[in-house]
Amino acid sequence: MIAIFKREMRSYFHNVIGFVFLALLLLAAGVFCAIFNVILGSADFADSLYYLQLALIILIPLLTMRSMTEERRAHTDQLLYSLPLPLWKIVLGKYLAMVAMLGIGCVVIALFPLILTLFGMDALGTAYATLFAFFLLGAALIAFCMFLSSLTENQLIAMILCVVGILVIFLLDTFVTIFISAGAVLSFIVLIVLTLLAALGVYGLTKNLYFSSLVAILGVLPQIVIFLIDSSLYDGMLYRAVSVLSLFYRYTVFGSGVFDLTTIIYDASFAALFIFMTWLVMDKRRRA
Repeated sequence: MIAIFKREMRSYFHNVIGFVFLALLLLAAGVFCAIFNVILGSADFADSLYYLQLALIILIPLLTMRSMTEERRAHTDQLLYSLPLPLWKIVLGKYLAMVAMLGIGCVVIALFPLILTLFGMDALGTAYATLFAFFLLGAALIAFCMFLSSLTENQLIAMILCVVGILVIFLLDTFVTIFISAGAVLSFIVLIVLTLLAALGVYGLTKNLYFSSLVAILGVLPQIVIFLIDSSLYDGMLYRAVSVLSLFYRYTVFGSGVFDLTTIIYDASFAALFIFMTWLVMDKRRRA
């Protein structure tokens, strides 16, 4: 795994991707800091970091678009499969290299609050808690985009998939808020549809009809029973579910000065899920 990590880190600094990613990340951080903390006079660096999350919609796909697609395009994935390493270590090595790139950028950004203290900013605790949450958010999105990248061998398609995927996650809160007044019926229908889509995704990954059918049954039947017993439980459930599951919603909690342990656990679990799904895709391709 360490060998894969070192190989990936060298590749980022032997081509322009690593430098472009860091340059754009620091440029975005500098612009938002100048706007909110210098021009507008905000005394809280967390305000700048709140808007810096928007940069991840482009930066994370830029970083991850070649993580898996380049191996397939150059036909070097077969060499990876032949290495005397478990496949999960290869996937994890690639993931950790991308997280390290994000970490390098965050270390530099960590200097910004210290500089701002010279001009009267004193909310260092909130600033660094929000920066930590920003790192966790980026690490979770890296795992998500790495999985999307593993589905194709075209870097442009991988980039588009990742941008669209992150946008869907980002806009999910707004979408649900618009339709929350529809009440229990809409919440029930949407959750059933999402469950069936999840089962379809499982089938796409495993090609196992029995397992995906079991996922659908176990996901749908309890919801039907609960809805028939007391449909009022579904009032606002869709919004509550998205609030609990949304990466971007949880990110804002740190900005209010709350160190939320559940956010750390959720982001780590989210990343682990998509690392596992990436492993499934690669393992299926290796066996093909």
